[in-house]
Amino acid sequence: MKKISKINWGLFKESPKGQEAIVKFSKLSSADCSIEEMLSIAKSFSPLYFCNVTSKEEEYFLKILQEFDDAISNTLPEFFDDEEDLWNYYSWLLKEFATGDDSQFEDIPQSKFKYILQDNIFLSTILHAYLPSYYIPNYFVLQFLYLNRFAKKYEIDLPKVPNRSDYKNRCLYYIEICKILRQFREENGFDSPADFCAYLYGYELPLIKEEMESDYSAPKPIQPENAWILVGNYGEGEKNMNHGLWQANQLTSKGDVLLFYEKSPVKKLNAIWIALEDGVVDPFFHYYSYTIIGDKIEIPNDKAISFDEFKNCEYFKNRSKEGNYVRKNFQDVSGWAVTSSDYKEIKRMLEDKGFDTSILPSLYEPKKRVGVNIELEADVSNKLLVPLLEEMGWKRDVDFKAEVEFPAGRGTTGHQMEKRPDFCLHLTGKDKDLGAKVVIEVKLWMKNNEEIEANYYQGLSYAKWGNAQVLVLCDKNQIRVYERNKKGEFDKNNRVRFRWEEMENLEKFNELKRMLNI
Repeated sequence: MKKISKINWGLFKESPKGQEAIVKFSKLSSADCSIEEMLSIAKSFSPLYFCNVTSKEEEYFLKILQEFDDAISNTLPEFFDDEEDLWNYYSWLLKEFATGDDSQFEDIPQSKFKYILQDNIFLSTILHAYLPSYYIPNYFVLQFLYLNRFAKKYEIDLPKVPNRSDYKNRCLYYIEICKILRQFREENGFDSPADFCAYLYGYELPLIKEEMESDYSAPKPIQPENAWILVGNYGEGEKNMNHGLWQANQLTSKGDVLLFYEKSPVKKLNAIWIALEDGVVDPFFHYYSYTIIGDKIEIPNDKAISFDEFKNCEYFKNRSKEGNYVRKNFQDVSGWAVTSSDYKEIKRMLEDKGFDTSILPSLYEPKKRVGVNIELEADVSNKLLVPLLEEMGWKRDVDFKAEVEFPAGRGTTGHQMEKRPDFCLHLTGKDKDLGAKVVIEVKLWMKNNEEIEANYYQGLSYAKWGNAQVLVLCDKNQIRVYERNKKGEFDKNNRVRFRWEEMENLEKFNELKRMLNI
């Protein structure tokens, strides 16, 4: 973990904003903090969670806070014997709220934890009020993307987020975050939990949010690669927003097209947004994943595509059932993929209604080189990669080789293991000392972020065994280059990306060649 800037913390601590935040968090863990004050503090530091909240919902929030307060005040004294017991207290509470009987924790069905997860922000607030040194108020719901950036900034290893349907471990994820942040707080010498909460929620997360939002006006990719359907209704605060958070597929990539279908009573596809962030997986968010949407293109009501027009469209009638959101009547389909054929048909429907579709982004389609037909993974190697490396002046089986075997120790069976990347460039050493400066992994098509990440880690294992300085992933559409940083480490989020047709551009060609010529 990296240390914080004491100067920045000192300046914030002495500022009016910092003083106000410290006072609020000091109040939160004091004996005289009312339930109403707790809710007010939560709303201050988790504004997105509480936007568009009705008075009826506020009544529920106060009620649930009171119920948690009563439960904890009546049971906590039994757990004061041991520090480990205080950590275990959280899972004990989960079991009590899930069943209230003698069931074993591991035997409780996932469904019992689904609604407890939704109330974690309130349970964590009460836990912090009683045990501020152990439990942090969980204001990360809908702010998890900022926590991710915070963790990256300070080299904190966050645990892997549980799967969407694993509600039990999504609830338990909170305790892992508490332990990690407690360690960070202690290593940075904060005088009190209130100081740390003020620093995290009052300084760091707002600063990260501000930095991210400043990038939203930056130029987008030349062409988006994917489109997705979003379904929902705008709240009062969302009708005129420039950008904002919206539930989305976790595989959404920055720059993707988002077609918005507004539900009852509108029942029309009436806007197109652009994803300003990659999809974010948030373990504490009920719907699990979201993105930041912006650059809205509004479709006038008389030109928007209605539910009936979708249902009567011959294309969607004849389209396969798989992923057909129209056949699903737009129910529970938010975040479903919109194929390139779907997108073309939707643009045609808009054109027929008189909408100028020239203002809409076009989805990226790989440009076919003359005489090059890519159907197999081997085609990417033989028709794209090898000719490019040879054009750069390197000879096959001299400067680069296919399927080089690196000795990789012995596996669990006792047999010698071997690492075999698709291509190695600039081989070094031999026998047990065999290595390569550049390791290249080839795929036919990495169609989403999940596949890119899986192939990154596969290539990373080869790069480590070969002691490579550069890792390259490529498929029929793109070339992704990862270089070791100053610490000698690879970072999956730090890469340079090229498209194959960019290799016709001399500057791009030379830029890639320089990166590989080490």
